[in-house]
Amino acid sequence: MIKILKLLRRSIPIAVCGALLLFACSKSKQPDTTPRYDPSKPLTLQRFTPDSGGVGTQMIIYGENFGSDPAIVKVFINDVPAPVVGVKNNTIFVLIPSQAGEGPVKVKVGADAAMKEVTSTTHFNYLFNPVVGTLAGFTDKDGKTAIVDGDIKKAQFEEPYWLVFDQHKNLYLLEEYRGLRFIDSARTMVKTLFRTGNGLDRPRTLAFNPTFDTLYVTNDQWDERGLSTAILTPESGFTRWNSLIFSQTTNGGDANPKTGDFFFNSYAKGEMFKWDRTTKSSRLMYRVDDVNWEFNIQFAPSGDFAYIVVVNQSYVLRTKYNRETGMLDAPVHFAGGRGQHAHRDGVGADARFDHPQQGTFDKNNNFYLADVMNHCIRKITPEGVVSTFAGRPREYGYADGPLRKAQFDRPQGIAYDEAAATFYVADQKNRRIRTISVE
Repeated sequence: MIKILKLLRRSIPIAVCGALLLFACSKSKQPDTTPRYDPSKPLTLQRFTPDSGGVGTQMIIYGENFGSDPAIVKVFINDVPAPVVGVKNNTIFVLIPSQAGEGPVKVKVGADAAMKEVTSTTHFNYLFNPVVGTLAGFTDKDGKTAIVDGDIKKAQFEEPYWLVFDQHKNLYLLEEYRGLRFIDSARTMVKTLFRTGNGLDRPRTLAFNPTFDTLYVTNDQWDERGLSTAILTPESGFTRWNSLIFSQTTNGGDANPKTGDFFFNSYAKGEMFKWDRTTKSSRLMYRVDDVNWEFNIQFAPSGDFAYIVVVNQSYVLRTKYNRETGMLDAPVHFAGGRGQHAHRDGVGADARFDHPQQGTFDKNNNFYLADVMNHCIRKITPEGVVSTFAGRPREYGYADGPLRKAQFDRPQGIAYDEAAATFYVADQKNRRIRTISVE
C-alpha cells in the first residue's frame, strides 16, 4: 500500500489519495457474500418454468440452497442430464436436453457425503421439434451443379436418387445415370465410388445383405440379355462391381435383412423373382396384374414383410415373407389408388400418391415414403393410414424449416438413422442431400 501511495502522490492530490486509500481499506474488510451451498440446510425445489419445451429451451428452476458453483450442481429431466448454465442460490438455469421425454426434474447439489438431491412433484413435458435441414449440395447462381467430391461443405450432386446405410452408418448414394457416391459416417466427406458405363448404365436400387459384405445394385435396361443386377464387396471398397444376374428387365430389388434372400423384379412382364444363391439362378415366384410397371421392393427390418412400391402407377402393395418356403407371398393392395396420381391423405386405397419411390422404416414399422411428384415425404402406418410427414404437397421448391413449411423438389430417396433420429433425403432436383431431424 505504501508503494501505491508514493506513486499516487506523483500524479494526484493528497486528499484524493487519502480517499482512495480509505476506499481500498473499506473494500478489503467487506465479508464475502457469495451464496454457498450449505449441506446442513435443506435443499428445496419449489417450481420450474417452463413446464414444456423442445431441445435447447432454457429452464429456470426455483428453490433454496443451490449455492453458486455450477460444478457441484447436476440437473436431470426425466433422468436425462441437462446442461447447467448458471446458478444463483435460489435459481438454476439449464438447457433442455434432446429426447428428454416426460418426467420429473431432479436437482443434485454437493459432492460425496455432502450431496443432497430433491425431485419435483410435477413433470416436465418434452416437445419434439422436427425440422428439415440441408446436409450437403448446392447450386450456383444459375442453378447449375456438378459431381464434386471432397469436403462435404464443397461437395455437389447432380441427380441424387437412392440411399442406404452400411453397418457403420456410412451413406451410399446412387446418382441416377451417373454412378455411386459415398458420404462418411462423420458427415464430413463425399467421394465417388464408381461411374456408370460398361453395361451398368442406369443403377436404380441399392441393398446390403445382413452381413454387409455384399451390396446389390439393380440395373434398369431394356435388353433382356443385359445386366440386371451387379454386386460390390468391401474388398474393393465398393468401387468395382461384378455381374450377378442377366436376362431380366429389372428396376427394383432388395435383400431380406434377416435371411439374406435377394428378390428382384422384371417390370416388362410384371414378374417377381428370387435369386438362388446355391444354384446361382433366378426363380420365378409369380406374375402380377400389371405389365411394364416400374416398382421396387423394400423389406421391413424384421424381414417378415415387404412393401412393393409401384412408381408409375402410384400405389403400394404388401407382401409377406414365408419363412417355410423362403418365398414372398402374392402381394395385396395396401395403399394408394392404382393409376390415380394425386395427393390425398387417408386410409388404404383412399389415399393418393404421385409417383412414390424409395421408403424407409422406423422402429414401429411406420414407412416413410418419398412421394416424388407431390414433392413431399409421406408416412404410412402398419394399419395403412397415410399422412403427409414433411414438405408442401404439390408445391416444389427449396426451403429448410419446420416439417410442413419446408420444401422439396422431386425427392427420390430416403433413409433413416434411428440412433441419430435423423432421416436423409435425396432431393433430386434441388441437387442436395436433405435431413429431417426428429430427435
